[in-house]
Amino acid sequence: MKTKKPKTLNEFPYFVVTSVRRGETSPAGYTEFEVEGTFERLNQIKRTECTWFWLLIGERDCLCAQIRSLDKDTGAAVVTCDREKMPNIVGEKLFYLSPYWQAFNIWMVLAPGWGWRRTQFHAVDAVAETYEAPDVSIVDGQEVRQWTKLERADKKGPLSRYYPAQDQDSPDQSVREVSGGWDHEHCTLCKEHINSGDFGYCDPDGRWMCESCYEKYVKLRDLSFVDEL
Repeated sequence: MKTKKPKTLNEFPYFVVTSVRRGETSPAGYTEFEVEGTFERLNQIKRTECTWFWLLIGERDCLCAQIRSLDKDTGAAVVTCDREKMPNIVGEKLFYLSPYWQAFNIWMVLAPGWGWRRTQFHAVDAVAETYEAPDVSIVDGQEVRQWTKLERADKKGPLSRYYPAQDQDSPDQSVREVSGGWDHEHCTLCKEHINSGDFGYCDPDGRWMCESCYEKYVKLRDLSFVDEL
């Protein structure tokens, strides 16, 4: 049986930066930058993804960019982004990532020291916000529209009690605690459920990945999930 070759970052479309121009800075401290350069492998980018997208910088940085102008024949383009500071990217090759994904989805697969640990998921208490509304979950005969997970301050401490504010315009809304109400997590890649009692992989920030995606992508440092999922 032929083994599939892992997809690497070098197979992604990319943008070669030739110049960066600084624009105005907002009161919030963010500056608009115009980044000029050329897209390579432009045919791999869907038109619907050009509203905004990611350009990956180095190992753990990225630009959330938009196209200001684009020559579809040559790939020459000007993209814009808002940042507090801009690293020195002139001459750099910035790999393109579809807005369907988050930049950290790439790093969590590629980085050997990301910190994945095989862990059994256990249900935790949750807050249920209930409304008189259709197509929602039913718990103890009441309709639940929104769930809020109760977080532990630390592994030994009690569950924090956080209750969303009541909406004064929704008199039928109520908030209550449900024991074991947070009964699953979603795989950060394929979105499948990791149910209470199931094993998966959890990172230091509390993101979960199912065992199947971990075996297929993380262990092999394979980025083909961007095409397959």
